[in-house]
Amino acid sequence: MVIFSREVVSGVKFRKNIALAFLVLAVAFTVTVAARAESAPLSADDITLLLIGGASPQKMITLIEQRGINFKLNPDLVKQFYKDGATDDVIDALQKASQKVNTQPAPASSSATTPPSPPATPGPTLPKAPVTEVPSPQPNPPATSPPGTYSAGHAAPGAPSSAPPAIRSSSKSATHAAPPSDVPLPDPSPAEIQHIIQTFAAKEKLFKEARDNYTYHQINKVETLDADGNINGAWEQDWDILFDNNGQRIERVTYAPESTLKGILVTEQDLQSLRNIQPFVLTTDELPEYDVRYLGHVHIDYITAYVFSVRPKEIRKGHVYFKGVVWVDDHDLQIVKAEGRTVPEIRDRHGQNLFPRFSTWRQQIDGKYWFPTFTMADDTLYFDSGPVHIREIIKYTDYKQFRSKVRILSATPINQPTSPVAPKR
Repeated sequence: MVIFSREVVSGVKFRKNIALAFLVLAVAFTVTVAARAESAPLSADDITLLLIGGASPQKMITLIEQRGINFKLNPDLVKQFYKDGATDDVIDALQKASQKVNTQPAPASSSATTPPSPPATPGPTLPKAPVTEVPSPQPNPPATSPPGTYSAGHAAPGAPSSAPPAIRSSSKSATHAAPPSDVPLPDPSPAEIQHIIQTFAAKEKLFKEARDNYTYHQINKVETLDADGNINGAWEQDWDILFDNNGQRIERVTYAPESTLKGILVTEQDLQSLRNIQPFVLTTDELPEYDVRYLGHVHIDYITAYVFSVRPKEIRKGHVYFKGVVWVDDHDLQIVKAEGRTVPEIRDRHGQNLFPRFSTWRQQIDGKYWFPTFTMADDTLYFDSGPVHIREIIKYTDYKQFRSKVRILSATPINQPTSPVAPKR
């Protein structure tokens, strides 16, 4: 039998007490870090995304009062938040929170409190908004959007016939009727959210491949407006997206009157945005480039949908990206609406290329694919030479699945070149 002296026993107890103390401190530190993540101050981007996502004024005021903000409110931000849909009460809450920022050092950064998504650069700090506090976005969003976003190439809502289409799903209208708008919608678990993101990205890849096999007509119209809101210039191009006899995709301009825009030009970056960013597609291949975060589960028109914020993790030179919010149908798990802007803005010695915020609606084509059918933007672009108010409308019509009419008459290769044939619709 080994007999421990009193001194040895005391030493063992002391070391156990020290180990226990460190364990308690470690747990306390972990809890503190988690608490800080839950209460990290809101950034200006967080406020914008909450507004776009449809958070109620009371929900936003509660979040602002509980968590504070890490930026100083200024007139430009006030104007931007008003355009995003902020109420006077929300602005008042931001002004009170901003006074505290003036006397306290702003935190170095904020971290996401929503489901596990890789951190963006920089990433927003967004709460998982309760359904009862996040109403559906309106079918007809405000005509204006935040200043200093987007490039020159945008058209406007004109006559009532140019109103955006209501979102509805013909494939589930009979069997999956949306619950009443006052019925709370359940939030998915973090694991389910990741599954939803991966699923809709995979379907986006299929959608993109399918759309590449459709012909359609695209109408692009941009207008500039004077200080009184009257149209003082316009640019318009109509395109037929077709296939040549070799099955190669081509774009044929069918209408292009001379531009009369005032103060802006339509650049190659604008055309790239018209072709690729505004009919926004987020496929599995592009998903690693973006930070996608869950915002809520809402009613939108005739369906119910999950709302996600989307922003590029980094901006690579020579590339353009989408930054904004998407709505994902909660049955088909496909994007049905996107609202945001093209980034980055270009400001250098060669000039400025600014982009407005836009909304793109999709509708089901052939009962299975959600294709873009309507894009609308109405924004003021703040150039160094002065502000320019623009409006834009893009319509995508006459979707038809391409079927080659070429018949193979011989299996023997023919080296004789063929004369070009005019493309057919």
